[in-house]
Amino acid sequence: MPRISVIVPIYDVELYLPACLESVSAQTWEDIEVLMVDDGSPDSSAEIARGFAERDGRFRLIHQGNLGLGAARDTGVRHATGDFLAFLDGDDLLPPYALEYMLASLLESGSDLATGNVGRYDGRRVRQSAMHRVVFSGPAATTHVTRTGVLMRDRQVTNKLWRRSFWDAHGFSFPRGVLYEDMLVALRGHVLAGSVDVLPAQVYLWRERTAGSRSITQDKTRVRHLDDRFSAVRSVREFLVAEGLAAHLPAWDHAVLDSDLTNFLDVLDEAPEDYRRRFLELAGGYLDGVSPAVFDGLPAIRRLEWHLVRHRRPADLLEVVTWDRRAASGDRLVRRLGRSYLATPLLERLPAALSRVGDTLHHRIDEIGWRDGRLIVEGRTTPRHLRPTRRFHQQVFASLVQEGTGRRVRVGASVRRAKVSRGGHDDREDWGGFRLTIDPRRLGTADEGLWHVEMRLIHRGTLVRGPLADPGAGRPAQVGARPLGRDRYVVPLLTEAGLLTLRIESERARVVRQSLWGGRLRLEGKVVTAPGLGPEPVLRVTRRPGGVPLLYPIRTDGRVFTADVDLRDVLPARGAAVTERGLPDPPAEWRVEVRSADGVVTPVTFAEDLPEGRHGLAGREIVVFRDPSGGLVLRDQPAAAFVDLAEWLPGGELLIEGGFAEPYETDALVIRSRDGRVERTAPIEGTGARFRARLTPEAVGSPLGRLPLPRGRYGLAVRVQGSDRELPVEFRPDFALVHETARRTFTLDGGATGHAVLVVSGDLSGDERGVRAQRALRKEAYPALRDKPLWPAVLFDCDDGTAFSDSPRAIYQELARRDTDLTVLWNVHDGQVALPGDVEAVRTHGREYYEALARCRYVVTNDHLPPWFERRAGQTVLQTWHGSPLEKVGHDEAARHGRLSRQVGQWSHLLSAGPWWTSLLREAFGFHGEIVEAGLPRNDVLRAPGHEAVAARVRRRLGVPDGWRLVLYAPEGEETLDLERVVAALRDDRVLLARRADAGRPAPAGVLDVSAFPDGHELYLAADALVTDCSRVMFDFAVTGRPILFHVDVPRTGLYLDFQAEAPGPLLRGADEVAEAIRNLGEVAEKYAGLGDAFVARYCPLDDGRAAARVADRLFA
Repeated sequence: MPRISVIVPIYDVELYLPACLESVSAQTWEDIEVLMVDDGSPDSSAEIARGFAERDGRFRLIHQGNLGLGAARDTGVRHATGDFLAFLDGDDLLPPYALEYMLASLLESGSDLATGNVGRYDGRRVRQSAMHRVVFSGPAATTHVTRTGVLMRDRQVTNKLWRRSFWDAHGFSFPRGVLYEDMLVALRGHVLAGSVDVLPAQVYLWRERTAGSRSITQDKTRVRHLDDRFSAVRSVREFLVAEGLAAHLPAWDHAVLDSDLTNFLDVLDEAPEDYRRRFLELAGGYLDGVSPAVFDGLPAIRRLEWHLVRHRRPADLLEVVTWDRRAASGDRLVRRLGRSYLATPLLERLPAALSRVGDTLHHRIDEIGWRDGRLIVEGRTTPRHLRPTRRFHQQVFASLVQEGTGRRVRVGASVRRAKVSRGGHDDREDWGGFRLTIDPRRLGTADEGLWHVEMRLIHRGTLVRGPLADPGAGRPAQVGARPLGRDRYVVPLLTEAGLLTLRIESERARVVRQSLWGGRLRLEGKVVTAPGLGPEPVLRVTRRPGGVPLLYPIRTDGRVFTADVDLRDVLPARGAAVTERGLPDPPAEWRVEVRSADGVVTPVTFAEDLPEGRHGLAGREIVVFRDPSGGLVLRDQPAAAFVDLAEWLPGGELLIEGGFAEPYETDALVIRSRDGRVERTAPIEGTGARFRARLTPEAVGSPLGRLPLPRGRYGLAVRVQGSDRELPVEFRPDFALVHETARRTFTLDGGATGHAVLVVSGDLSGDERGVRAQRALRKEAYPALRDKPLWPAVLFDCDDGTAFSDSPRAIYQELARRDTDLTVLWNVHDGQVALPGDVEAVRTHGREYYEALARCRYVVTNDHLPPWFERRAGQTVLQTWHGSPLEKVGHDEAARHGRLSRQVGQWSHLLSAGPWWTSLLREAFGFHGEIVEAGLPRNDVLRAPGHEAVAARVRRRLGVPDGWRLVLYAPEGEETLDLERVVAALRDDRVLLARRADAGRPAPAGVLDVSAFPDGHELYLAADALVTDCSRVMFDFAVTGRPILFHVDVPRTGLYLDFQAEAPGPLLRGADEVAEAIRNLGEVAEKYAGLGDAFVARYCPLDDGRAAARVADRLFA
C-alpha cells in the first residue's frame, strides 16, 4: 500500500500535463500512487496520461464523463489507497521535495493536515504568490486556525497533505457544478483538524497560463464567477456558525473583504452593466451581516469602497475604483492635521475616517555586513506614503527583542540620507535612511534563541513602531556567523517574510577534515565543548526545507568524532527534477546535525579554514561547504562551474578562470539576462577540469554585430561541447569587481544563490542619469537649444531607439542612394542598434538626443516622440507609424488620454499606405497636416529588384536545404499554438520557424527560433507561408502573395476590417488544423488567391517597392 495518494484531475490541459506529471514522478518521496482522473477531456490529455501509466506503475488512469473538477477529485479519493492524500491540478507542478517535506512534518507532529507555501510559475520563473506571503511567513507546528487566524486566508486544497483517516472521519467531498471548489473544503479542514502544520517553503507551483485558455482563477469577468465566489464565501460563513465558531466570523469577513472579493471589485469600472448589478446585489447582501468593526480594520481604499457598496452608491463606487487604478503614486494622498487621507474625488463628501490611511512602517534593507565585530544594517524606513524631506522630520530608534522572553537590548541607530527607490534610475533622496550598529557582545550570556529588530520612528511628532522586515530584500548570503564567547556564535538571518533576525547557537561539533572514499564522504571533527555529543549520538542529515532524515553512526572518544555519509543517498533517486523548460533544477541542500539518544539536536559546524569539497557523482555534483551560519551543508546540484580567479584587465576585458568537479569539453561562455531575452556568448579555453574565458562587455558579438551588453543583470554559464547542456558559473567573492568606463559601469559579483552575476549600467553619464538630471535637460537645455539655428540633418527614430528597421530604415536607404547633403542621425537606446558607417548614433535621453530633437531640420519616426518635444518653425516631422494598424489607434482607442492631441500636433506629415487608410488615419489621430499617400517604405524590400537573392541568402543563413518549405510562425499576441504538436504532424520537407513576441521563452524541440533575427521582412521573403494570429503582420506578408494561415481561438473585436470576411487565408482553431493546412499549402494558396488579391488591392495598393522613393520625392527633393 503506497504511503501517499496524489490525485490529478485532467481536463483540457494537454499543453501543461507532461510537466505536471513529471513533477510528481520526480518527487524525492517515491512511495506514492498517482490517480489521474480523465474528466472527459476533449484534447489529448488522456493519451498523455496513458503514456505515463504505461511507463511507471505508480500512475493509474481513470476515465469518467465530464462532471467537473470537484467530481473528478472525489473519484480520485474513492480509488486512493494511501495513508495520505494530495491534490494536484493538471496545469500546475510540485517542487521535487514537496511530498516528503509535508509527510515528514506530519509524521513528527501527528497533525491531521500540513499546509505549505505557494509559488506562481509563468513558464519562465517562479515567484512568491502574493496571497500566500503573509500566511506562510514563518513555520508553525501543531497550530489551529482558531490560534493562527491568518490561516483563514489559506483557501486551496492543493498546497496541503491530508491524513486519509482525518479525511474519511469527516466525510470531506467537493461541491459539484460550481467554481472555487477549494474554499469550503480547505476551511473545513482547518476548522475540523485537531492540529495543522504550517510550512514556509513552497510546496506547490501554481501556474499562470500564457498559452491556451485562461484558468478559472485568471478569468474574473463573468457573472457566473461572481455567483460561485459569493456562494463559496457564504458557505464558509454558514459552516463557522454551525460549528459554534461565530466568534471567528470577523476574521473570516476581514479576509473575504480584503482578498476574496477584491478581484471582482477592481474590475467594476470595465465590466458590463449586468455584472455590476449582480455584484452590488450579492455584495450588499453579504455586507449586511458583517460587523462594523471589520470595516475599521481594512485598508483605507477597501474601507471606502465597501462603504459605498453597503450604502448602494454605484456611481460613486465606480468613480473611486477608476481613481484607484489611474491615480499616480504621488497624487494618492493628502496630509491634514498630521494625518494622511486618500485624495479621492469623494474626500469632501464622505466622513474623513473612511479615507484615513494608517501610519504603518515601510522598510527597505539595502545592506547587511560585519565591520570591526559589529553588524551594520543600512536601509530606509518611513511611515507608508510619507517622506521625511528634512533632517528634523524623523528620528529613528531600534532594539533587539528576544523571542519568547521579550528581553530588549537597545542598539545604535542613526538617520542618514538614502535613495527613495530601490535601484533604478530614480535618484531622489530623502532623510528616510537609517544605519543600525549592532554589537553582539551586548547580548552578554544570552541563551540560544532568536532576536528580531524592532524599529521605532518619531515622524513629525507621531510615534510608529514595528519589526524590521523587507520581503524584497536579498538574502545576506555572504554575511556569515561571528563568535559570541567561547562556544557560542551569532548568525544574521532574513526569514521568508524578510524579517531580520539574529540567531544565537552553541557549537559542540566542528568538522575539520573531509575526504571521499568509495562514494562515501568521511567527516572528521572535534567535540568543541562539554557535555560532548551526548549519549549514543548519530549523524542526522535532513533535506532543506524538510524531509525524512538520513541517519549515520558516529564514532567518538569524547574529543574527536568520525562519520561516513553515503553520497548516493542524497542524490535524486529518479534523476534530475527538471520538469519543463524554463523551470530550474533547484539544488537540494541537506543540513547536518548530531542527534543523541536523549533527543538533543546540535548543528554540526564547518571549520572556517577548511576548503569546500566538490564531488562529481552520477552526472551531478555534491558540494560540501560552510553556510552563512557556519553550519556544515551538503548540496546536491546539477554540475556547475566554479570561479577561483576573476579580474578586469586593461581595456575593459574580464578574465575568468575556474574549474569543474568532473572534466568537461567546453564550447563557450554564455551570458544571459535574467528574463532570457538577451543571450550572448564569449570564447572559452580549456579541457578537462579547468577553463579560462575572456569577455569584453562593451563589445560582445550579437545578431547585429559587436555591441555593448544592454543595461541589466546577467547570469553566466559554461556551455558543454557537443550538446546544449550548460553549467552555471558559481562565484562567491569577498567583494564585487567593478570596471568603469566613460559612460558605463560593469560589476561582477556573486548573487544571493552564489552564482555569478554581471550587472551592466546604461550608457548615460552621471550628469544625464536620474530624474533630476533629465528634468534639467528637458526644462533648461532643450529650450535653450531650440533657439539655435536648424541643422541640415535628419534624425531617424525607430521603435523608441531600439531598432534600425521599418519605414525609417527604408527612407534612410533611399536618401543614401540619392547622395544628399543631409547629415543622418539615428536615435539609439542603450547602444543596442548597429548602424552603417555614414549614420551617427544619438543616445536616447543623452545630451545629444535633446540637441538633435531641437535642431534637426527633419525628424522621421515610427512612434510617438517624447511628450515634451515641440516642433519648431522650419522643422519637418514625418510620422510613418509601425505598419498599417489593425486595431483601433489614436482617438479611436477608448483609453487614450488628452496628451495624444498635443503629440499629434507636433507632426507635420503622416504616412498612409493608400487611399483606404488616408481618411481613417486622419480621423483616428485627429490630424490636420499633410498626409503623404505613398505606401509603406518598410515593404519595399518585398517587391524591390533583387528580393529573390535576399530570400536565397536568408535561407542559406538559416541552413535550410534547397527544395524545403519554410513556414514562419509570427504571432503578435500571446502564443497559443502548440508548436510541438504542429511539428510532430509535419512532413520532413517542412521547417517551422518561430518569431515570438516572448523571446525569453525557449522554443520547443524541432522549431527553429528566429526571434533574434535582425530583420523580420527578410524572413518574410524567405518564408513560403506565414502562420499568425489576428495580427497586422498580414498587411506586410500579403504583399508577397504567399499563403497566410490564421490561428485564431477567439474572434477579435474592435478591428478596422471585417476579419472574418476579409482575412486573406483560412481561420484555424488548434494545432491539428494548422498542421493540416501546412501539409497542403498548395491547396490553401489556390483557394484563397482571390481573397488575397482583393486584400492587397484594398489595403496595400501602393506597396510596389517604390514607397520610400515617393516619400523622398515629396519631403527631401
